[in-house]
Amino acid sequence: MALAHEELAEASCGYRRSRQLQVVTFATSVASIFISGQYAYYPALVALISQGLSWTLRARAGHQQSTGDEGRMRGLLLDALGPTTEHIDLANLVNRISSGARARATESVDPNYFASKAPPGVVRLRDHLQENAFWGKSLYGAAADRYSRLLGAFGVAAIAVVLIAIPLAPHGESLVLARVLVTALTAGAALTQINEILSWRSAKSKIETVDRRLEVLVTFSEAKLMSQGIEALFAVFGDYCVATATSPPVPRSIYLRQRRHLNDLWDQMRHRTA
Repeated sequence: MALAHEELAEASCGYRRSRQLQVVTFATSVASIFISGQYAYYPALVALISQGLSWTLRARAGHQQSTGDEGRMRGLLLDALGPTTEHIDLANLVNRISSGARARATESVDPNYFASKAPPGVVRLRDHLQENAFWGKSLYGAAADRYSRLLGAFGVAAIAVVLIAIPLAPHGESLVLARVLVTALTAGAALTQINEILSWRSAKSKIETVDRRLEVLVTFSEAKLMSQGIEALFAVFGDYCVATATSPPVPRSIYLRQRRHLNDLWDQMRHRTA
């Protein structure tokens, strides 16, 4: 789990830098509006380069997220059900994790990462899924809300800039191409962020459904889960994997800000249902 989370932390960092470069794209796009003559093409070039780097970082972060998510799900199963016999496949997964993440993981291992005290088995798996669902729906919702506000501020700023630029911007047919370019790049940056917000909201909705389905299995014993609930449990596990795999990782700053509060809430919920 430590390896997976460190790899996901690197992916989150990549997404954050990608967003920062999108801000650079917007800033240089604004600058190009107020610059006349041939110099208007320089900020347009900077905007093109920054957006290209943003897409490159996002693609790399997506690959790291895929590896981290796979590791997180395997770690959950290993902790819940016990050791695996697929040693080669597991070694291949670990080998795909970056050296930096592997180095940090040795210092961030938390033997008490999961709250469940059940012995290895399907009850422990159910507990882990419930805990992850609780955290997931909270963090995805917080990420979507935060970036919705930021996108709203971005939209207001963009409209304000356009209104100011209409009377002040220099005219000239030679500038049309540069301004079309930066407008397209800025729109692309905004659409990328909109897609992230929609992905987080979709993941939250799907995980809430997973959480409700798990509630039906809360009172099942190990024997009853094995005989009557095993199919439903693994179906829920599959749906949970799909919900988390289709969204960017939650920014680490949001996780750190919410961690203590969510830990306290989860402890209260466990005590009420114990």
